[in-house]
Amino acid sequence: MKLLDRYIFTTLLKSCLLVLAILLAIFSFMDLVQQLDDVGKGSFQTADAFHYILLSLPARLLEMAPIAMLLGTIAGMGTLNRNSELIAMRAGGVSLARIALAVMKTAVVLVAVFAIVSEYVAPAAQRKAEKDRLLAVSNSGDILGEEGYWTRDGDRFLNIRGLRLGRIPSDIHLFRFSEGGRLVGYLHAREAETQEGDTWLLKDVVRKRFGDEGVTMERLDTLRWQPLPAISRFGRFELPARSLSPVNLHRYIDYLRHAGEDTRRFEIIFWQKIMNVLGIPVLMLLALPFSLGSLRTASFGLRLVLGVITGLLYLLGNQLLGNLTLLTESNAGLMAALPVATALIAALLLLRRVR
Repeated sequence: MKLLDRYIFTTLLKSCLLVLAILLAIFSFMDLVQQLDDVGKGSFQTADAFHYILLSLPARLLEMAPIAMLLGTIAGMGTLNRNSELIAMRAGGVSLARIALAVMKTAVVLVAVFAIVSEYVAPAAQRKAEKDRLLAVSNSGDILGEEGYWTRDGDRFLNIRGLRLGRIPSDIHLFRFSEGGRLVGYLHAREAETQEGDTWLLKDVVRKRFGDEGVTMERLDTLRWQPLPAISRFGRFELPARSLSPVNLHRYIDYLRHAGEDTRRFEIIFWQKIMNVLGIPVLMLLALPFSLGSLRTASFGLRLVLGVITGLLYLLGNQLLGNLTLLTESNAGLMAALPVATALIAALLLLRRVR
């Protein structure tokens, strides 16, 4: 039976990777066409567009994973069906449950790989892609380098050295100079909470004033601060919520909840990320009836078309339920799990009809 597991694993892995590569090529080309519209803005060139697309591949891979695994399983099992290998397995006493178990073992490996990509690879790559693109397109004169974000307003210079969880300004430094170029004021804050009215609530503040009589210093737990006018551009350097890793997104939700802010939009994204990966085994199980059931005698093209329709309905259901959750204030976790649960029930019902 280990030989059977390895054979099915190899077959499905090849077909799933092939389908994933095709989908990535198609959607990356569409993304590239969109990015090429920005060529000529600032210092953004064609090479920068390709650079952005390359770094965006891990995030795009995660988006395509469920439908790619569905179609890949249909294609892989279809190959075994065309070669009469499934018939030989069944005739040799291999039960449907045993074949399904081999498919699920493959799914577990794929889920582990995609979970690692979702947590570690995609967020870092997307952060790099967004930063490099914004720096190339921007003509603002702002600087984003190894020491963080720098901007200037008159005699004041602002340096934000970090974005905690990809969205929270942290390690903030504000310098103020006299007309003669002498440092007269300095402020440091551990992090800032953005509030209504374009104000920031600075936390763990140290403020220093430099005068003829020496240096005076005060420490404040919090300080309401009106940011520099140029800080409106800083928001472009925040990572989109969908680019955050699941762990950091969950931490950001806790941060917003503690601050008393609305978290529904971020909860929806978080649970969609989780179910996007957990739905892979379910969709691979749903693919089995396309090769083992009444459709096994249908043409490969027909099975693939039906698989595409099934995958699109699954993705559309995810999107619609996400919007519905936002409108109705329903439980984000339950609504995100509904498409997966529906697909699982459909898979089990269809497999029961297989002889």
